[in-house]
Formats: sequence, structure tokens, C-alpha cells
Amino acid sequence: MKNLFSILAIGLSLSLYAGHHEEGEADASMHENNFVYISTYTQPAGGNPERLKKSLLKNLDTLETNGYNRCGMLRHQFGGGRSFLTYCYFDSWEQFAEINDSENPIAGDGPRQLYGDHTDKLAAVVVRNLTKQTPYVLEAKYSFGPYLTDNERRANAKKLFDAYDRAFGGCNMTEHFWGPELTWNFYCGYESYADFANKAAALSVIHEDELADTKLDVLDHSDHLMTRVER
Repeated sequence: MKNLFSILAIGLSLSLYAGHHEEGEADASMHENNFVYISTYTQPAGGNPERLKKSLLKNLDTLETNGYNRCGMLRHQFGGGRSFLTYCYFDSWEQFAEINDSENPIAGDGPRQLYGDHTDKLAAVVVRNLTKQTPYVLEAKYSFGPYLTDNERRANAKKLFDAYDRAFGGCNMTEHFWGPELTWNFYCGYESYADFANKAAALSVIHEDELADTKLDVLDHSDHLMTRVER
């Protein structure tokens, strides 16, 4: 569980970024989108990925009807073994409580589970510089040494994020709040793999010039290249 000092510190930073929203978001001025509910799903052996996709898209419609601000879905292309990532924004824990306290429990005779493994996490959106819905998205995940304080981890995450943010021309960053991974996640968009090649080259230059000799105490790191699923 995150400690209360982390919760208070994040709260102070959220107001700095609440005014930025992706292009195409309906009624963006009405929402702060301070938090995001992220779910990942794997495809079981022998399963039909298109069938799983349709089921998850239907679930996103339900989540928006239940009260989340806006939801979306990304599909795995390169990286870990996950098939799909879904996300839904919400403004506050009061909104989250209203949504989940009013939901009916999942019925025992509900639809058959079509996915293999599934994880959920709740994260604070601490930087939102990716303001365009790009067809492709990079997710870079970092965790840091357990001997560091929360603010030391944040400082190291910010150094890394700044490199991605400059190379990709604007990225989003989330910080763990609740869930299985104490990570900082970066989300950066690209228009094509030719565009990705240029941005990856720019990131490599920044890394070699500014970060290669910097002690960042990275505990774990993974990258996932995904394509946006149109709704």
C-alpha cells in the first residue's frame, strides 16, 4: 500500500496537469482526468483474439456508462506477453467510489471469461504532454530500488521521463497508486514505425549524452509497443 505521504505529494502535483487533454476527447473541459484505471489482458492458448477484442470493447462501453470519463484500448504488438491494455480516466476518488458503489455484483451466470491472465492498477496521471491520439503508443515502465525514498524515486523517474518526453515530442506519465506494480509508466505516441525509428534514435542520443553515466537505481524496466484499437 502506498503511504500517506505519497498520496499527499501526488495531490499537490495533479493540479499542474489537469488542464491537458487528448484531442478528440468529448467535453474535455468538464473533466480533470487526474487518475486512470488500467487493465491488462493476455490471450489464452487457442483463444480467438478478435472475440476477446469485441468483448473488451463492449466492456469499455459499460464502464463509460457507469461513469468513467473516457476509456480506450491498446493492442500488443511488441514487448511482453499481454494481448490488450484498456484504460479509463476519472477525476477523483469520490467519482471512483460513486461508480463502484453503485455497480451490481458480477452475476454467477455472466458471460464466459475469454482472457487468460488479467491485472488491474489505479494510477495518478502526473504529466500529460501527449495531447494527440496517435495510432501507436509506447509504454515504458520503470521501478526503482526499495532503499530509495518516494521522492528519490520520483526524481529518478522524472529524469528518465524527460528524455522520453523530449525525444517523442510529448509523453504522459503515471505514478502507481494501487495495484500489483510500484512503477512509473510513460506513454509516448508515434505515427508509424518510421516515426518510431526517428524518435528512438533521438532517445538514444539523449541517453548516451545525458543519462549513460547517471546512477538512477532502476530496479526493473520493460517496454511495450502497442497499436490503438479504434472504437
